[in-house]
Amino acid sequence: MQTVSRRQFLGSSLAAAGALSAGALSLEAYPLGLPLGFQSYGVREEIAKDFPGKLKQATAIGYQSVELCSFKGYAGFRPLADLKPADIRKIVQDVGMTAPSSHFQWREFDDATIDQSIEWSKGVGLQYMTMSMARHATTMDDWKQIFELMNKYGERIEKAGMILGYHTHNDEWKKIDGVMVFDQMLRSIDPKNCLYQLDMGGTSANGIDTGDYMASHPDRFFSLHLKDHRRKPLPGVAAAPPPPPAGGQPGPGKVPDSRAVGQGDTDWKSVFAGAKKGGIRNYFVEIEARPPDDPKQLAACWEAMKVSAEYLRKLKV
Repeated sequence: MQTVSRRQFLGSSLAAAGALSAGALSLEAYPLGLPLGFQSYGVREEIAKDFPGKLKQATAIGYQSVELCSFKGYAGFRPLADLKPADIRKIVQDVGMTAPSSHFQWREFDDATIDQSIEWSKGVGLQYMTMSMARHATTMDDWKQIFELMNKYGERIEKAGMILGYHTHNDEWKKIDGVMVFDQMLRSIDPKNCLYQLDMGGTSANGIDTGDYMASHPDRFFSLHLKDHRRKPLPGVAAAPPPPPAGGQPGPGKVPDSRAVGQGDTDWKSVFAGAKKGGIRNYFVEIEARPPDDPKQLAACWEAMKVSAEYLRKLKV
């Protein structure tokens, strides 16, 4: 296999991101000139029932890329587990989308399974194999063992022509013995072995300035999960509460009142300014319908995705 430098790879990733169908909305309409993506996990049961149909529904409201989840690794996608990677790739392309990244469970990087995960990813045409979360850790020594394994996984994935991604949650922003876990992660994992996907739920829950952190760590992040929250009443807003957001009540450690992008008090211009300095290559709106069999929740989820797309298309940064 011909060796490709990281700089060349990232450049080709941007070029591929722009190669969308002629009927798609102009990339210039979205922040940083990048395709607007959505994370499939939030509507996994619907996608499992009608993969092409739900991608078409997403394109109709402005989405141009999708972040997948391993069909074998995630229970919600199991009905699609036997779908061949080449067929997945064709379905995505036929609706005019790209699929630069997919989430995988920690166990899918083990020695017994990583070859199959790599083979699936190459068949789908992924650029990033993104670890959705690390195994459970309570001490910094636990985390250091995880960092060693991630270096090993990243080397193996790079040899296959892709990049290991890591999706942040909540625990990475906590401190152990005065040291923030994510700071230690950045110091311990070779940049050539892993890039990071910053989930704004974790930064919001822990009081981290998302834009500033990305700007302060250029070229370490490749992706963003876009989420908005209302932490305080906005000046001049009527006292009447907004409609309930999709997703029900937040779980432990999560910021309450998650809602469509642009409907909270997140400073999105600051976020995208930091994303530009940090070298972000893609971003995905993530909104979850729970319970998934509730028609009202599903409708609220898709409406929130639509509202998010409309807001981002008009946002000037």
